Amino acid sequence: MTDHGCIKCGSCLRACPVLSDPNGTGFPGPRTVGVDVPRFPERGRIGERALMCTMCHACEWACPSGLEITGAMLQLRAEVSPGLQLPGHLRMRENVRSFGRAVRTEFTGWREEGNRTLYFPGCIGLGPLAAMTTTASSLLTALGIEHDISSRAVCCGSPLLKVGALAEAKVLQHRNMETLAAYERVITSCPGCTYQLREVYGVRAEHMVEVLKAKDLRSKVRGKWALQLPCHLKRGLSPWSAEALVHVLTGAGVDIVRLPVEDRCCGGGGGMLAGFPATARSMAHNKADTYRAAGVEGVITACPFCALNLGREGLRVLDVSEAVHAEKMR
Repeated sequence: MTDHGCIKCGSCLRACPVLSDPNGTGFPGPRTVGVDVPRFPERGRIGERALMCTMCHACEWACPSGLEITGAMLQLRAEVSPGLQLPGHLRMRENVRSFGRAVRTEFTGWREEGNRTLYFPGCIGLGPLAAMTTTASSLLTALGIEHDISSRAVCCGSPLLKVGALAEAKVLQHRNMETLAAYERVITSCPGCTYQLREVYGVRAEHMVEVLKAKDLRSKVRGKWALQLPCHLKRGLSPWSAEALVHVLTGAGVDIVRLPVEDRCCGGGGGMLAGFPATARSMAHNKADTYRAAGVEGVITACPFCALNLGREGLRVLDVSEAVHAEKMR
């Protein structure tokens, strides 16, 4: 064992979904980026390769020494990112400066009625997946959960932390805390947002699956469906949160086909989709092939980034809120 706890077993390398992808061979691997490089003063020389990671936490789960590899990689990103100019990451940061969110806002159905619950869809849910947010909001209303969707709530800052922009993420946190102070309850659809609000803000946010797991729901879909268990839901929040997704769907009568790859990263997180789109697409393409081979109607997930990345491969991808309805909605 080394003085920092790594036993050089290679478990993290075997677990890494980026390294196993044909387009991910440029990534040095979690052991190099998260364990070895941070110990040396020359660590800044690693360059953009330090950003070629989806932050899926699979390496941490595989590590027998329990090393916090993801946290170490985040810290390294903060050190090396000022000198990097990845076009997608620069565009994302410019969007935050211009719109307050990582992508251009397309959602228009704001609800600012003074309710005590805030529904916080996340940037993707207010951008390209705005229809998902409308459906989720309707489901919450049908369940008797009156809520606001505030135009004053901006990006949670998680995408900026993933590219090392700590100062900018802190500004967003300050803005959001002023908005969140008016609410007693916060519900999210993006597990990355949930994790950020809990672990960085100290706000007890609830992910949608945690809200739905005790509700009387019915399926809106027919046929057999596969799952995409989001990394930030299972390995970020809790494996019980991921199982709650399964419970919600099966309890509603959705015919679920369990696949060994259902919890493997799709490539949509960690800044990969913006910074290394070819690798993100390759990872999604490989997963899409597996889903198609299973003969399912489509995939159900609980993460806007998963829905966006897999959806680009022509799969029918639904958020959990789009797959079920409340009993009284029939």
